[in-house]
Amino acid sequence: MRKLEIITIKDSKYPKQLKNIKNPPKMIYAEGNIELLNSNIISIIGSRVCSENGIELAQKFAKDLVYQDITIASGMAVGIDTVAHKATLQEKGKTIAVLGNGLKNIFPKENIDLFHKIINQGGLVISEYPPKEKANSNHFLERNRIVSGISLGVLVIEAAHRSGTSVTAKLALEQGKKIFAIPHEINDLHGVGTNRLIKKGAKIVTTTEDIINEFPFLTYKTPPKNRLRKLEQNPISERKKCTNKKYNEIYKFIKEKPISLEEIYQRSNKEVSEINQILLILELEGYIEKVVGGYKCILEKK
Repeated sequence: MRKLEIITIKDSKYPKQLKNIKNPPKMIYAEGNIELLNSNIISIIGSRVCSENGIELAQKFAKDLVYQDITIASGMAVGIDTVAHKATLQEKGKTIAVLGNGLKNIFPKENIDLFHKIINQGGLVISEYPPKEKANSNHFLERNRIVSGISLGVLVIEAAHRSGTSVTAKLALEQGKKIFAIPHEINDLHGVGTNRLIKKGAKIVTTTEDIINEFPFLTYKTPPKNRLRKLEQNPISERKKCTNKKYNEIYKFIKEKPISLEEIYQRSNKEVSEINQILLILELEGYIEKVVGGYKCILEKK
């Protein structure tokens, strides 16, 4: 049985980075590999309602940072947070999820499986709230200071106008953390916040090397030219099975031939917002892919 640990601010296991912020939590509830709290951590944050480009960028930077022996932290919310955690696990890296609720009352519910995967694959989940505490909006705002507080720096993938992501970046700046932002087209609503951060002094990044070089105690490791992503190495032959009943209500409509979002909406009894969320999760889990004409299932060998 897994053990839930309580780490007080006076404990030697308490993260050193977090002690230096304004109003650090007096105690942390933790489940998983607590040694990660004092590793080299970069937080990856971004919008809950993220774009296809945002998903790809979060995956790329998370996986590339794992190769640099960096621990990836985020808030386990839907969207970019979830992408960052899952990409890290896919690359056999270490990730820390910081929750705005207790560890025995996981939110969002669709990330319960992710919660267990993080812990079972050597990661860590932490919260300043008692185990049965429910999530609420105030908790999420308070949680954000921990996401940035445990990190060397924060990478902002996407941020809309007045988003929670922008709040986290503001907290990071107040904590003296390095802020990294990916520039966006000026008419891209997903990039309003990132472009504003750059105007305020955040470092523009286009590669992982841009991040690593900002820290004198880190050395950038050039990846070998033949380094391939795991997904690129999977030969195609059969359809994956989805056992989640809720997701399968949408997944059953997606075949080898592309199907559009409009057609999925017409066939299902769900709202477009819920369909989009399920499609995002199915895509992150490697069940489907977005192609010209809509979505199609991913086929691979056993």
